[in-house]
Amino acid sequence: MRKLLPLFFITPLFISGCLTPKKIDSRVSDHYGEINNGKPGKQGDYLYITSPLITNDLPVSTTVKTSKNLLPLLFYWQCDYFLTCKINPKIPVNMCESAIRKYANSKSLKQKLNNASVSLTVKSIPNSFVLFERDHVIWVIYAFSWVQQAFTPQLSDLVVSYQITQNGAVIKNGLITVPDNDKPLNVKYMNSVKKLEDQYLDQYDENIEMMSKKVVDELIHELP
Repeated sequence: MRKLLPLFFITPLFISGCLTPKKIDSRVSDHYGEINNGKPGKQGDYLYITSPLITNDLPVSTTVKTSKNLLPLLFYWQCDYFLTCKINPKIPVNMCESAIRKYANSKSLKQKLNNASVSLTVKSIPNSFVLFERDHVIWVIYAFSWVQQAFTPQLSDLVVSYQITQNGAVIKNGLITVPDNDKPLNVKYMNSVKKLEDQYLDQYDENIEMMSKKVVDELIHELP
């Protein structure tokens, strides 16, 4: 994003950056809608999924803005801004649960368990990203400014513990860890940051689904 502004408009604009935490949280809320603060999704007769990450007193997301690396030279200023957004863990946990159940059915997990049941506990899941913004200003009488922006995931493994029981006895338990391979998304010149945030959230959702499927694949591989 490039713009030409009178000098006296630049300092307050540059100090504050372009986006606010409120705008980021608003887009996240629009993307996911309201959170159902009821109990987790219904449990099956062979597959049980819980998570200690879920609480009922958190908003859809919480974004905090910080700045660093201010470079105030005579005719050139530069500053980095970081808008760190934490998504309510209930959102990715619910997506993970839905993806696991759907994929487990398609992979015939119930039949592979041979009358056993399995309990899964989601211990860790990706739920944070950063909008990085680097502002540049060159000025004499008028100021020429431009911004570099990118949505960057804060990588976090999906960690799920499992316990397989049969006839009331535990026959196996273990821990499955799936690496987070989500990728940054750069905001190109003339692109809408709002649309790119929606695109990044779509990418994030797809990544949670893919990681959840890998949990099922690894669980099947570890069946006794």
